[in-house]
Amino acid sequence: MIGKLRERVTIEQPTRASDGQGGYTETWSTLATVWAAIKPVTARETYFGHKLEHRVTHKITIRYRSDIAIQMRIAQGTRYFQIHGYKNVDERNRFLELLCEEGAPS
Repeated sequence: MIGKLRERVTIEQPTRASDGQGGYTETWSTLATVWAAIKPVTARETYFGHKLEHRVTHKITIRYRSDIAIQMRIAQGTRYFQIHGYKNVDERNRFLELLCEEGAPS
């Protein structure tokens, strides 16, 4: 499995920064840069609100980490993958499979 982790990706988490007027803006900060395997799982097109939307889902496998949450995203160059769920492969704390959607809102 380790030999299949060929893609360098960044795990990003949302961070709130004060806007100086009592509010905040949300930005993304880097949690870690890791090796991953990215595999497309499904793709679909829907017509919604007079426009065509494309949704592509992926399974991204990384080495096990205990600090992953569904509020995070994966960045690979200019591509972004919103994490919708994850599982500890074989419950052995060796690998995580992240179930993601590409192009999800940033």
